Amino acid sequence: MVAAQELTVREAARMAGRSEETIRRWIWSGRLPAAKKGTSYRIDVVHLQEVIVETQPDPHHQASASNSMLEWLDSVAEWKAGLAIKPRPGASAADLIIEDRHARR
Repeated sequence: MVAAQELTVREAARMAGRSEETIRRWIWSGRLPAAKKGTSYRIDVVHLQEVIVETQPDPHHQASASNSMLEWLDSVAEWKAGLAIKPRPGASAADLIIEDRHARR
């Protein structure tokens, strides 16, 4: 039986190319399993590699920032068009969501 290779939070952060705080957030949220030993966490390399693969951006989606913003604006326009109510001038986003929820009841 082969023993699992364990990393500290610092080592895991270096391997993942993320900050130590991000690694801790992954642990606290349950996304990254870790064992607490004393006052520090130990992370199994296999689990870390799985999370790294999950969090990698889609290589097929290479949109520029401006294209991403335009896509987002288009999706907002589509969402607004599908609202059960029509937006009032000056209504905030929160108002729109609340009115939409009430209209769908």
